[in-house]
Amino acid sequence: MTSTTTAKPGWKRFGRLGAAAIGCAAILAATQSTGASAQGDNGIAQRVEKLEYAQAIDQAKLEITEKQSQYGLLFNGDGPNGPNRALWGTEIFTGDEPFLAYDSNLQLIARQSFQHMSDEIADAVAGQPKVWPNPASLNGSMHFMFAPVFDSISLTEAVTRTPSVSLSGEKGTAIAKTATIRVYWDHWKKTDAGWRKTSSTWYRLD
Repeated sequence: MTSTTTAKPGWKRFGRLGAAAIGCAAILAATQSTGASAQGDNGIAQRVEKLEYAQAIDQAKLEITEKQSQYGLLFNGDGPNGPNRALWGTEIFTGDEPFLAYDSNLQLIARQSFQHMSDEIADAVAGQPKVWPNPASLNGSMHFMFAPVFDSISLTEAVTRTPSVSLSGEKGTAIAKTATIRVYWDHWKKTDAGWRKTSSTWYRLD
């Protein structure tokens, strides 16, 4: 005896609807998974970009700080080597914008101010000792530039304030002759040759 079972139409429709629902759920789950993966990739890329930018800014700060450290070594000499103020001019400045000096009353010191850095550099070179060690001078001097404060910085420009002390003393003794306290306000630009000051203004505090 053969038994034949016939599915009712309602159950067939229910089965088809169930299969369709399962298919839609699978597609939705796959879409959400792909979207979450894309968002995760974008988040990682953004974090990497921020990290690389922060590292580039840190490198720029180090390079600018080193330029400030070179200031006194090139202007005054480093011991075995005398001043190299021509190199001081090209390694630290662009030579374009003003180099200005103010006294402690915020009055411009005209004899130490120049509308173009190139003129200030030329004046410094003209005053450089002709021989080293310099037997014509009883005194030695040094510009001490401290670590700069960065008021703003990007990958191409920066603004700093740098405390400094210029000392002169009698050679062979511990006798100080003069001490000048200044703060340098500098604007910097990243050039093909590295970071350079586009303008510089200092204020005496003593």
